[in-house]
Amino acid sequence: MNRFAVIKTYDTFLAREAFADMDSLALGHLAKSLTIEEQYDPADIPRSTDDYRELLWDELTESAREDGQRCSFFVVTRASYQGESPLYVSGDWPSAEEYVEQIASQ
Repeated sequence: MNRFAVIKTYDTFLAREAFADMDSLALGHLAKSLTIEEQYDPADIPRSTDDYRELLWDELTESAREDGQRCSFFVVTRASYQGESPLYVSGDWPSAEEYVEQIASQ
């Protein structure tokens, strides 16, 4: 049985690690929550996977900014008999909750 949790953190290193572990479903959900398609002309969205991930990370960091350089992130983790693993990271609680609902219903 899987249990999901959303953890708020100010640790950018932890958020970056969670981001690095995100699969394509999680990246798509993040892109939708950050409204990447609405903010950028399609020609300006990188086609390279690495460049696209870097764009998402930059936008995520901006969305997580509270004041000045301080950022708060919401990391979704899954706990199972195999241990705990990060699945998703967002700059807002609603996006993290929606992601949990999406994966829990699969």
